[in-house]
Amino acid sequence: MKAVLWDLDGTLVDSEPAHALAFDASLAELGLTVPPDFHDRLLGASEDRVHEALIAETSVSMDRAAWRSVKWRHYRKAADQIRRLSQADLLVPLASAGLGLAVVSNSTRAEVDHNLDLADLARLFPVTVSRDDVRHGKPDPEGYLLAARRLGVSPTDCVVVEDSPTGAGAGLSAGMTTIFCPQVPTLVPPAGALVAGPGDLSGLFERLGLLPAMPRGGMLRNDKNPPPAIK
Repeated sequence: MKAVLWDLDGTLVDSEPAHALAFDASLAELGLTVPPDFHDRLLGASEDRVHEALIAETSVSMDRAAWRSVKWRHYRKAADQIRRLSQADLLVPLASAGLGLAVVSNSTRAEVDHNLDLADLARLFPVTVSRDDVRHGKPDPEGYLLAARRLGVSPTDCVVVEDSPTGAGAGLSAGMTTIFCPQVPTLVPPAGALVAGPGDLSGLFERLGLLPAMPRGGMLRNDKNPPPAIK
């Protein structure tokens, strides 16, 4: 394997509270109501799918650009709700091991850049693909295939890490080894995906040969930093 391609929201940063607050505030501003499970049903969905579902549910007359403007304004106000997840701690060891890194997100370019900057992760990703960079969002594989091309690697040499069935489906359709790492444990993984809890990713990366084995004590084992001798 030569590269690890990451979803962003729910995988590297916990932005769902910010998205939920922005979504609810946008609905309140527009005087709209949706079923209680509307947001959960669209977990991992791109902006265009959310907009289409909103139109179908409420019959509101509002184009996608207008919806984006309202949601983005409220999302920026909720920025203090965004948190970096523990999985992000694996990025530096992966880069040090020579793996290419990319973000592939169903979020807009503005949201991707905003979240990476807030989490101080932008410097670690030479390639980022947002929904604005592709014709089709996840579950279409276009974003992951584009990231592989930009990194100069074959799809079969890529590992995808995703927290939603929608995103994991995109990784599998791209022909990539796909790890389903949900923050919501009740989500059903798509067939063919490897499954790992947030705390299990490092062990799975070791088994896939992406990281050196971890000795007791948690230090990465390598030639320059051998484990201390037992006295």
